[in-house]
Amino acid sequence: MILQRLATSIPKQDWFTVAVETLIVVFGVFIGLQVNNWNTASQERAREGIVLEQRASEFTMAVEEGKRAQVEAEASLAATRDVLKAIWEGEEPDDSGAFLKTLGIAGGFEPAPAEPVTLVELMPGGGLSDLSSPDLRTALIRYHETALYQRELSSLTLQRVSAPHDGFHDAIHVNPDFSPEPENRLERYDWALMAGTRQQFQTIMYGKPGLSYGIAEQIVRGQAVLEEIEKARE
Repeated sequence: MILQRLATSIPKQDWFTVAVETLIVVFGVFIGLQVNNWNTASQERAREGIVLEQRASEFTMAVEEGKRAQVEAEASLAATRDVLKAIWEGEEPDDSGAFLKTLGIAGGFEPAPAEPVTLVELMPGGGLSDLSSPDLRTALIRYHETALYQRELSSLTLQRVSAPHDGFHDAIHVNPDFSPEPENRLERYDWALMAGTRQQFQTIMYGKPGLSYGIAEQIVRGQAVLEEIEKARE
């Protein structure tokens, strides 16, 4: 209809009508583009809202798991110190049952919780660029870097714990009916051979403070991510 009016107005040199009709066309196109942009932005915000909701759930679980791991890591570190103290003093503890349990805790370690799977998937492909908040992207990158360091340290500590040397397996015997509970991990120990385990316990002792500190740092990083998620959702 507008085109018909333009076709009529131009031969008549009715430039006012031509100008008005042209403005109507231009304005209509502009409004159409704006509505399309608004719809696209609205859809992107909705998608990001879903992503943020998922991240909030994942990192809430990660922080809670980190707090649990921190308690276990501190207990493992304390048990290792107690075992080394007993070895250095050269006297078998009076409560052999309690010492056996301490050995069960000291002989292992608590790794930091794994980072959320979705974050692992996003990092290599640049998926973080879809998040509108630069502070949230920074917080996620810092969390990932901390988790990566923890994985490397956990791997190194596992190598030390798993190495069958320094008399560890001569002095300490694993329970054939092994279970995760500390009181059921070991069957017995030979105090006469315990001095030979000093190097093994001393070696794994080096990694445990770093693991404990790293878990605490990972909790802090996770909480920072949650704070930025809340800001991004406002």
